[in-house]
Amino acid sequence: MKFKLFFIFICVFFLPLLTLADDELSEVNQPQITLKQKDERTLNEKFREKLHLPKTKKIYYHNIDKSHLPVYMDDYYKMAADKKRKDFVIPKPDFTPVGDIILPDPQFRVVRYNTPPGQRNIDLSKIVSNRTAASAGILSPDKTKMVYTKCFFYPRFSQTSSAAYFIPIANPDDAYDVLYSTNVMQGNPNPIVSVGMDDFVDFRFVSLFPIDWSKDSSKIAFKEKIGSNLEETWQTNVIIYDFKSKSWKRLTAVREAIIYWWRENKNVDLKDYMWDIFPVGWDKNNPERLIVYAYAFTKDLPLFLGTWSIDYNEEKSMLVSIDSTSVQIDLNGFGLKEIKLAH
Repeated sequence: MKFKLFFIFICVFFLPLLTLADDELSEVNQPQITLKQKDERTLNEKFREKLHLPKTKKIYYHNIDKSHLPVYMDDYYKMAADKKRKDFVIPKPDFTPVGDIILPDPQFRVVRYNTPPGQRNIDLSKIVSNRTAASAGILSPDKTKMVYTKCFFYPRFSQTSSAAYFIPIANPDDAYDVLYSTNVMQGNPNPIVSVGMDDFVDFRFVSLFPIDWSKDSSKIAFKEKIGSNLEETWQTNVIIYDFKSKSWKRLTAVREAIIYWWRENKNVDLKDYMWDIFPVGWDKNNPERLIVYAYAFTKDLPLFLGTWSIDYNEEKSMLVSIDSTSVQIDLNGFGLKEIKLAH
């Protein structure tokens, strides 16, 4: 009887402990399997981290219509893929048109290059097959200098870079002869401005094209557009090349001024949201300043962020109007325009 009680005592108190020890030993001997964690980041977050861009932040607002708030970058990419998204037309600035110079040649005429202001771009529709695309030449007001830009496509990375080239004009008498007969071989093969050539980032498109010459022919303004493909643009910058100092500068102060004004006056933080500037040309009433429009992309119509002015030295950015595009743009450089004759 005593033996039976002792056997029961052993089974009740010691067998569980032995079983637990066996389980722990088996866990030690078994190989550890680590499952790969799913990457919860969105495509936008991965892209911004790769380019060392700040993370998208939450927007705070009041005193503004909610339907006109800037959209998050993820929402913008979805809308960009939706072909039903409404396109918008940038309002035309107020400018005094200069009469075209009619010439005997029926195919071309000399016009002021920046007409309508800010609307000239490089045609990149065939750059993938042609590998390059070039802008039209723009002749300075004193007819002594011509500048054009080229965009280069790199198939291995599916990205582009751009550069601007300068051609000195030996006989600046007739604008038509200069524009029609000047050959790129007469220019300097070394670019005066180059962008997108410092590193390689897959699918990054950088294009550069002239906006207009300054009134005194000493400077020329360029529009730099940075995006992920032919259709999407992340950011537009203004670049100034100074022929006196033989150097170029990217004007970033105006973007900072726009962000600051909307944060301080409307409690809207534009940083990290889809908004951009649209440079239109030199201010007719102040020839040392450039005019840009600013817009934020929303789910419906773009939100106008004001007409802004910046000097080429970046000493002061100014708000011209928060709700109007009525500003006079100077037209300085010359270009050729093809005339389509009616048959």
